[in-house]
Amino acid sequence: MSKRKIGFYYLFLKRDDVEMPIEVNLLKVLAFLELKSRVERKQDISNDRFAFLDSYSHNTTQENDLLELLFKSAKHSYRAPLLDKNTVEERENPKTMAEGEQMKTHALVKLKEGDAILFLETGNGMLTCANIVDYLNKAIPFYNAQFNNEDDKIIGHFTFDMIPRDDFREVLQGMTRVVCAEIFVDKVLLGSDALDFSEPSEEIKEEVIVKVQAGRKKTIKEHVYDFLDKYNGTDSPIKRIRVRGKLSNENEGIIDTGRIIKKEYVDAQQNEDTGEFDSIYMFAQLSLLSQDF
Repeated sequence: MSKRKIGFYYLFLKRDDVEMPIEVNLLKVLAFLELKSRVERKQDISNDRFAFLDSYSHNTTQENDLLELLFKSAKHSYRAPLLDKNTVEERENPKTMAEGEQMKTHALVKLKEGDAILFLETGNGMLTCANIVDYLNKAIPFYNAQFNNEDDKIIGHFTFDMIPRDDFREVLQGMTRVVCAEIFVDKVLLGSDALDFSEPSEEIKEEVIVKVQAGRKKTIKEHVYDFLDKYNGTDSPIKRIRVRGKLSNENEGIIDTGRIIKKEYVDAQQNEDTGEFDSIYMFAQLSLLSQDF
């Protein structure tokens, strides 16, 4: 049994710096691509590499809302002779300069509470999260070209943030700057003396989000430590904390007390003749992994 490493990401749709609803717009783009031919779905990733969305399925149950995306890509414009690893004999490569070995990339998107969480198979020669987001963004103008009414068009662009795989406090300590914190608190605080709202009703969700943002070139890391201590206290009104900041490697990252990653490898079944990984088995493993979120 082989192992495959999985990357974890948040997907967003943004108009400038403002987040837009991602679920309905992501589904629109994927449904649009599904109706196109493989040639129409093809995009150049680089001068010698192309990719396309090979299949897409939307699986909805009472517990889960999952999107299975299978991308295929190939590197072309190279056809040197083949060498046998056992005999070191070489023979002519039968492929043309326009052909390349097929490479699969399996991606699963979990839609939950307004979030789009991407579980992405990673490895040499596979598509990266940046490749996939760029692929979706290039599809938006073609989707929008169908409509004259601006209200029917997708406004904005897809983007992503990495979900760190370590302990919340440990990653927070390593952040060079914390720019935003979302504090999920019990709705009963709306009726507290501090806010003096009317008693919360059934129309209001169980949790209310308080958003705290840093000033220009400032950080709110120390404030997040205070929130975290409160969160870990007994009978805390804070139910969840989500933080966006700059990681030590200069990438942006999001840490979330409700999204603790326990595993980053999954089992995979490999075809002995082609070396490819079985898609049905891979998506089943990604689905199991997503249940922790």
